[in-house]
Amino acid sequence: MVGGAPGAGGGGAPGGGPIVGGGGGGPVDPGQPTLVLPKPGQQNVHPVSIDKLSARVESQHVVLNARWWSGVEPCSVLDSVTAKLDGHTITVSVREGSSGAQVACIDIAMLKVTPIDLGDLEPGDYTIAADLGPAAAITVTVS
Repeated sequence: MVGGAPGAGGGGAPGGGPIVGGGGGGPVDPGQPTLVLPKPGQQNVHPVSIDKLSARVESQHVVLNARWWSGVEPCSVLDSVTAKLDGHTITVSVREGSSGAQVACIDIAMLKVTPIDLGDLEPGDYTIAADLGPAAAITVTVS
């Protein structure tokens, strides 16, 4: 596990600035993902398909952003994220579940993003890949 306790979302605002979601009932702008942070303890937790990875490197500190399409809360809730380091390869997993609330789940997709704080890494090039989904692997250089 990289970057602290399992399920830690950590980090600052993805992409260096605030991310805001779409509003009340209309379609969500696919260019503006909704920032979500892990809420451990969800029910029926499962891995989700990551669509895009990006990273910010400041000296040796790396914060990754994972982006995916999912449903709305309380039916689709980010439970945890993990980052597994194996040499210079980091494999990222995003896991969602449901809150267990007895509600009707509407079938609306929303674009979500969560920061994953990888902490300080040793200098070198690292390949970061999603464990599931079409996200292209990215390479970051830590100095």
